[in-house]
Amino acid sequence: MPGITRRSGLLLGGAALLTAAAGAPDRPWAEWDVAVIGAGVTGLSAARNLTDHGLRVIVLEARDRIGGQVHTDHGFTSVPVELGAGLIHGAAASTWELVDWAGADTVRVRSEQHWSPSTAVGRAAAPRDDDSAAEYLRRLGVPEADWPPVSSENEPLSRWSATWMVERGEFDWWSAPRADFRVVDGYDRLLAPLAHGLRIDLGRRVRAVRWSGGGVELTMRGPGGTERVRARRCVATLPIRVLRTADVVFEPPLPAAHRDAIEALDATDAVKLVMEFDRPVLPADTDVLPSDGDLAFWSVSHLSPTAPEVVSVWAAGEAARALLAQPEDERFAAGLRALGAAAGQTPPDPVRRTTHDWTLDPHSRGAYLYVPPGAHDAPAALAAPVGGVLFFAGEATTGENTVEGAYDSGYDATDGLLADL
Repeated sequence: MPGITRRSGLLLGGAALLTAAAGAPDRPWAEWDVAVIGAGVTGLSAARNLTDHGLRVIVLEARDRIGGQVHTDHGFTSVPVELGAGLIHGAAASTWELVDWAGADTVRVRSEQHWSPSTAVGRAAAPRDDDSAAEYLRRLGVPEADWPPVSSENEPLSRWSATWMVERGEFDWWSAPRADFRVVDGYDRLLAPLAHGLRIDLGRRVRAVRWSGGGVELTMRGPGGTERVRARRCVATLPIRVLRTADVVFEPPLPAAHRDAIEALDATDAVKLVMEFDRPVLPADTDVLPSDGDLAFWSVSHLSPTAPEVVSVWAAGEAARALLAQPEDERFAAGLRALGAAAGQTPPDPVRRTTHDWTLDPHSRGAYLYVPPGAHDAPAALAAPVGGVLFFAGEATTGENTVEGAYDSGYDATDGLLADL
């Protein structure tokens, strides 16, 4: 198994370190030291870190499950099907410590590296602040056929900030040789180490955050009607489109820099079409078919030698919006045609199918975040603490849209909170 760098709390199997911030003033009106909004991977890792340092933490989750966009369907077929995130990216991902703690089995995804970077990117002058990645690559003279295949997983490069991609090494990320892995029993297996012993209230949709120098009061809709929670600090891990649509009202309003950052960022639309077949569709020696530029094709059948052929057809950005504009039967028919073209054979009709539209999910309102041209400073602006009591975390504060990025963000944001306390 790849080497891991353990978090101190996980090193003890999730047991609390009980190193509470010394000398923190007691506020009798505050029921909790920290309230965390959202039980996705970022929210869980934030709560894990704070709890392992002896703080009283409550996690408020609008859904009836934990995990956010880690959403494993165990009932569709004989193998777990990932309706959201599905991969551990590379042997150095921080989430390997969760694999170790959970005792989970993994399998390497068999695929080929399809993008060879142009050396022009490495030696070029820095892009202009308002450059899109597409404009930047064109100016460098990089043929469009040599661009990284971002559009099959997110918005096209014409919608990405070139400055952000260069500063964050995104072109290197796409070109570096990297093995991806799946969790055999389902990605949600890795949530157990994070959720262990935490106070997590499901079905609590936070509608308002009232904050001041003395702490926060959260108003939410719960099973019993309107509920309130008071805490000394709050960590909000809300997706960017939830923030943009003002599903949660902040009182007083957030500072202008935070509001501008929220307006500058956005998330892509995405849809996953999962189909089970009664005979093989993909070649036996690969788990991934080359993308056609719009759709990506993954097999999860090889998680089990006795499993039926199960294929995920993934679309994001414009391709996803085109599919989502069609009735469901036509959507699957289009996915089936594209799968046949990629596989070089006409596939049979699926024996069963399922789908998940993250755009219609009211607690996500979209899939991956992306950083538009001119917005390269927005994640850092949103990450700045507000009034010493309100902290944001997650992909909107980092621009990183992988599970390991979410995991690291929860720890990084709360390390700053602990230092502040």
